[in-house]
Amino acid sequence: MSELKIIVDHLRLNYSGPFDAHDLFKHINAFLFERGFDLKVDKEFENNTKTGKQIEWQIIPWKRISDYTRHHIKVRILVHDYNKVDAVVGKKKVKVGNGRVVMYLDGYIEYDQEERWESRPLFQFIRSLYNIFFFKIYTERFEQRLSHDVHHLYQTVEQFFNIYRHYKVVSKVPPFVAAG
Repeated sequence: MSELKIIVDHLRLNYSGPFDAHDLFKHINAFLFERGFDLKVDKEFENNTKTGKQIEWQIIPWKRISDYTRHHIKVRILVHDYNKVDAVVGKKKVKVGNGRVVMYLDGYIEYDQEERWESRPLFQFIRSLYNIFFFKIYTERFEQRLSHDVHHLYQTVEQFFNIYRHYKVVSKVPPFVAAG
């Protein structure tokens, strides 16, 4: 098995208020596509309850850095009590979603992705020495780049939510009523 190293562990973002969940997911996908990540969708759940929709969305985008290393970012978004509401922004009435969002970001580096050094324990030991001492300059650079990408994604999502802070919720629409 290849070696995984955790670089960013459970970077958390909380938000409560008006936002559009579909636009949030599109925004994250566009950011990852722009950075050259390939997507792997891990979970996509949506559950209707009395208080609103519960949405869980988890993706693990990855990016091949070299023949030896690969970046992974685990994005997990939990949306609670998501309802469509009427909101006022700039003297205009619009329909948006409203709810609570918790987003977790994790960043991993995978070394020896093709498992070339896994056949014997001696090779695994040599791989460890190689990663710690000889390849250290490159691994530190790869870690900094991954950390930068994860924190930049965090800031981008924060900016996305800041757009919706100017929306003022007027009325709530029950989740069982069809939008017409």
